[in-house]
Amino acid sequence: MWKLYSNKKKKEQEQQNQQEQTEQQNQQEQTEQQNQQEQTDKIKKERPSNRRYIPLICLVAAGVFFIAVGVRELITEQREYAEARDEYQQLWEEFSEVINRQTPPPDIDADDDPEDIEEEIEEEAEEEEESEEERSLRDLSLDELSRMNRDFVGWMSISGVLEYPVVRGSDNSRYVYTTFSGNLNRAGTIFMDYRNDAGFGGKVSVLYGHNMRDGSMFAPVARYLDPGFLQSNPNIRITLPNGNVLNYRAFAAIFTTAEDYIYSVAINNSEKAPEVFPNVPENASRFLLLSTCTHGDRDERIIVFAALGD
Repeated sequence: MWKLYSNKKKKEQEQQNQQEQTEQQNQQEQTEQQNQQEQTDKIKKERPSNRRYIPLICLVAAGVFFIAVGVRELITEQREYAEARDEYQQLWEEFSEVINRQTPPPDIDADDDPEDIEEEIEEEAEEEEESEEERSLRDLSLDELSRMNRDFVGWMSISGVLEYPVVRGSDNSRYVYTTFSGNLNRAGTIFMDYRNDAGFGGKVSVLYGHNMRDGSMFAPVARYLDPGFLQSNPNIRITLPNGNVLNYRAFAAIFTTAEDYIYSVAINNSEKAPEVFPNVPENASRFLLLSTCTHGDRDERIIVFAALGD
């Protein structure tokens, strides 16, 4: 009996001890959870002080992004400038000799000895024969440009200022961002208005080109707003695919917009040209307009007016 009582008592003691251990473990776990909660609350309390830096971090990140985009755009722009310059420089080096080859007329004075005159006439005939050979060579070379690009209508020269091939597309957007060789490039090509006569035979011919920031393409056109530059560089030469040369002389330049009535006259009602063009020379009958943009508003334009010489 006593033994049973002792066993029972012992078992109750063990249960009590186990219960106490369980309570201690629970209490310890609660303490740990409380400590963790306090740590979490502490972190949460500290977070608001860090949040004030978030806008600054976002601003810096945005700045870095836009700088990266700007640098990339600048690199792309400079690469395209270089590619366009190389393309047109190569064309000029290849065809400049035949484009510029001209035989001046012999210098004969009325007071010269008849025998000397006869000799000069013979020399003139020989030079004319050479001129025919040179003209054939020129035709062949310009035919090569036509084979390179079927839209080729002539070569434009302003001595010491610019040298470029001229094209006429099926519309006025074809060559805005396409070079003579067909490469996609922001420099584009000097192009004639698609509504003009491809042989420059109309009353008015309009040529368009970009005012490039590196000074290429039609950037020099903007310089004609300076009267001194206009006076020093009036001569504009167009060499046609058949070898014929048209010599124009610039007489005015204006700053205007893309909506100017002058464009409508030049394209649709060219007979009114002498009435609306500025400072038209007496007896001028055919005109060449050079049109380019500015680095300001996208609708701003600069136009140079030139008249065909005799």
